[in-house]
Amino acid sequence: MRRADRARATRRRIIETAAQLFEADGYADTTMERVADEAGVAVQTLYYTFGTKGQLLCETMEFAAAGTHDPVPVQQRPWMTEALSERSAARSLALAIEHGTDVYQRAAPLWPAVNAAAVTDRGVAEYWEGVAAGRRAGMQQLVSHLESLVGLRGGLDGDIATDIMFVVNSHATFQVLVIQSGWELPRFKGWLYSTLAQQLLPADYQDATATQGLSYRDWTS
Repeated sequence: MRRADRARATRRRIIETAAQLFEADGYADTTMERVADEAGVAVQTLYYTFGTKGQLLCETMEFAAAGTHDPVPVQQRPWMTEALSERSAARSLALAIEHGTDVYQRAAPLWPAVNAAAVTDRGVAEYWEGVAAGRRAGMQQLVSHLESLVGLRGGLDGDIATDIMFVVNSHATFQVLVIQSGWELPRFKGWLYSTLAQQLLPADYQDATATQGLSYRDWTS
């Protein structure tokens, strides 16, 4: 194996190990020494590769949220490209909810660690602010696409519609309904789709096939 390949494999092993520890034990109790020991590397390797525990957490979150190593930005992922090229506004929204909610599900186990770290680590706080900004930018792009196809519900402009989507389709909403209240993921996706379609799309617009083939098809009204 080439040196670059070995380094890449080591980096990935560290990130996967850190994800398990941050999820199980939280930020404070997951030390760099413990991550190094569990990953089978020298602690100096951890610091050389990631710099700080906060940076390791941020990169671990990126891996967890995407479900893969070295992820591309959300706007460049195939599912988002598909949603933004879809010519049915309802189907576009449905696709974004199907796959965007899966990001929440994968990332949720690490949210407590990130929230704890952000209190004392400015780098983590800035990272998390950037995640929110990126999420909003993606939603604004989706709203613009919906508006270009069928317009928005009467009285809405793009900024207000983005505000609504940003609040309803959020980490906090997922946390309350799925994690705390125990909603099944398809139920949550169905509620999210029905709510946003009702709030954003014109009242006389319908597409009965919008959720066809998606995991929450049976949970939409």
